[in-house]
Amino acid sequence: MNTIRVATVLFDTKIASAEMPYFRGGVIRLSGGNALFHNHCAEGFHYTYPLVQYKRIKGCAALMGINQGAEALIELFGGKPSLSFNLGNRQTVMNAVAIRSERFPIVCDEASRTYAIGRWLPLNGTNYRIYQQTENLVDRISMLEKILVGNILSFAKSIGIFFERPVNCRILQLEASGLVDYKGVELMSFSAKFSCNVSLPEGIGLGKSVSMSNGIIKRL
Repeated sequence: MNTIRVATVLFDTKIASAEMPYFRGGVIRLSGGNALFHNHCAEGFHYTYPLVQYKRIKGCAALMGINQGAEALIELFGGKPSLSFNLGNRQTVMNAVAIRSERFPIVCDEASRTYAIGRWLPLNGTNYRIYQQTENLVDRISMLEKILVGNILSFAKSIGIFFERPVNCRILQLEASGLVDYKGVELMSFSAKFSCNVSLPEGIGLGKSVSMSNGIIKRL
């Protein structure tokens, strides 16, 4: 059985979606430019999947780290429960109210698990055009299911896990929830419920821009 380490740091400070880049920038500076916190290096992106992710949980700032990212979070915040941040024009002190670290098993088997996913960004410029040209709803959902499988495989590969059996996903409910800015480009965002034969840690992101609170999953 494959297990991963997941660490979560919860702060007491409410943060708006528009303030997330400032929160991320402040943490990166605090880390001394550690590549785990900004996910790129001189040659480009460092990891295909970010091992440190910036979240809003119940409207409050939060961080999640996976494996090396979890270790980096514990090292950075374990002895610093209070931090001063400039969120744009707003200066605030953030208090870490909870720091959790746990081991989580990643299993691909015959069991079906149900999840919800919000602010999921599955489409890029190319497959968005294909999606728009696909008139049949069943075919659209089939296309998104294949992308979701790819998102899960990308997550697993990034942490060194390769499944021996096929990953199966079935979208049970789907709702287009608007547009989200991604590197200056507006991408269609979805909320969905889906079933899958892989155990996934609650709170991780799937799809694009997961480091900035997109594509967060919740176990149902």
